[in-house]
Amino acid sequence: MDRQFPIGRFEFDQDLGMEPFMERLSTLPQRLNSAWNDCATALRNQPYRPGGWTRATVVHHIADSHLNMYVRIKLALTEDDPEVKPFDENAWAELADGPVELSLPLIESVHARLLVLLRALNLQEWDRCYYHPELLRLVSLREVVQKYAWHGDHHLAHLKLPSF
Repeated sequence: MDRQFPIGRFEFDQDLGMEPFMERLSTLPQRLNSAWNDCATALRNQPYRPGGWTRATVVHHIADSHLNMYVRIKLALTEDDPEVKPFDENAWAELADGPVELSLPLIESVHARLLVLLRALNLQEWDRCYYHPELLRLVSLREVVQKYAWHGDHHLAHLKLPSF
């Protein structure tokens, strides 16, 4: 089993409908809560793979990353092809974020607001973009939503991995 990419790598498909991805984003907070509660206490502060983050850090990372995603989507909807600011996820992972019990409700709140916003989009708005300077290209909201549905599932799988 590939412990770094247990569900495989992300692949964007421009032609897919967005509802399945929104459903995955909608259910992610509950699935994360369940996975965290099911995770053995002894594993929570252990890396899920050699050189990887701890499972607790993974939850904090999801909160950080999905909060940034939400802001980027709002920027893309209110500005023409705005350039977004990348963040150093490894540096952010080293910061003290408190217990996971603070990140889980943050993820739930961000996703609740995100889904209200996404469900209100018209067809043209799904094609709005932001410019990502690390990727050196425009990224559409379709791609963003597909990627973050994958991202949540990707890290959820890390929480469920047995010790190595």
